Amino acid sequence: MLDSDTKNMISVWIGTSNKTLDEFNKYTEGMEDSDSQCPAFADFGVSFIDSDFFVAFRTKNGEIVPIEILAEEIGTHSKKATEEIIRASKEKGVNEGNSLYYYANATFKPDDSEKLYNDLKFIGTFKDPRKKFR
Repeated sequence: MLDSDTKNMISVWIGTSNKTLDEFNKYTEGMEDSDSQCPAFADFGVSFIDSDFFVAFRTKNGEIVPIEILAEEIGTHSKKATEEIIRASKEKGVNEGNSLYYYANATFKPDDSEKLYNDLKFIGTFKDPRKKFR
């Protein structure tokens, strides 16, 4: 499921959520408390989600935008990684959306490729190395 100790990788979920903002946010509520009943724990196969590396984003008023616009909110370290995410999204039939999750330094292997995570589709795990300066 989720390995949150994989350097230079980023896992991404994207889609259109028809939930209210409060309903959408409840999915990750308590994610840094292993004693909570955070719904995402069961889906990701973990008992802790680190908010230093995990980000949830939703457009203003849940507006649906093209995937190219939505992908700009993903904290990748390169344009190449963002372009790969856009291409993979389109290959999975996700051409637009209003919400996304990404988890930096993490790999994810779903049990079911058709499963939705709080209405979002798992797009994939992508190489996202930080550039090294000399």
